[in-house]
Amino acid sequence: MTKAIGIYREFKLAGEPGKDQKILDLTAQELRKKGFEVLLKEPKDFSEQESPDLVFTMARGKEINGVLIEKQRQGVFVINSPEAIRFSFNRKLTYQKMIEAGVNLPRTKAIKVENINFSDLEGKSILKPSDRHEFWFIVDNEDAFEKAIQGYKNQNIEEIIVQKFIKGRHIKYYVIGGEVILPKNTEREIPSEVIQKIKKQALLAGQVTGLKIFGGDFIVEGEFPFCVDVNDWPSMASIEGFDQEEAAFKTANLIEREYVHRKF
Repeated sequence: MTKAIGIYREFKLAGEPGKDQKILDLTAQELRKKGFEVLLKEPKDFSEQESPDLVFTMARGKEINGVLIEKQRQGVFVINSPEAIRFSFNRKLTYQKMIEAGVNLPRTKAIKVENINFSDLEGKSILKPSDRHEFWFIVDNEDAFEKAIQGYKNQNIEEIIVQKFIKGRHIKYYVIGGEVILPKNTEREIPSEVIQKIKKQALLAGQVTGLKIFGGDFIVEGEFPFCVDVNDWPSMASIEGFDQEEAAFKTANLIEREYVHRKF
């Protein structure tokens, strides 16, 4: 029997801790139905002595992903790969590579917190840490800017991403392998050409990061979609018409398929 270990996301790095835990639990249930022997662990409880055949992980911490990189070298199959998770955390490099690959992003730049001034913003903007997925702000006045910057200083965040705010239709997306999942009414409300652009760019984002299970957000301005975020393995609980049970079923199928066809 194939031994699998699932690793939960660290509470402090989870956008929605309860929902993040649930999607991993549900995925484990689906893998058990397929005949996998599955254990679930917190990152702190996963030791270097573990010897599973595969690991499916939502963990984001530097230490646990270092351990998982070593496990890969020992022949353990890991999804999402720890290298891809680490890469996606480097927003500065991720956005740069996405632009090079042809993904449409709003005007974006990285600035050191100690050097940034309100005048550096070109109108309403979104501020994000350059090395974390959470803790972002929409800023359209100097008071909001000062509060955001003080918050970053309190969190010892040294560099942030400044992204132009795009006013338009917000569309959340998930990707599981090569399948892009959008809200159920999207195809009735958005032109098919725009939907195809969104799906193409979402898959490009996966190619750039190396993530197999991920999600994020698009803003559609007119008929032009902008990708504004890419996050490793989200909770899969925020898209209308697509619940966590269906997400877990599809994710377990992907994990099984990727494991069977893994490269040695």
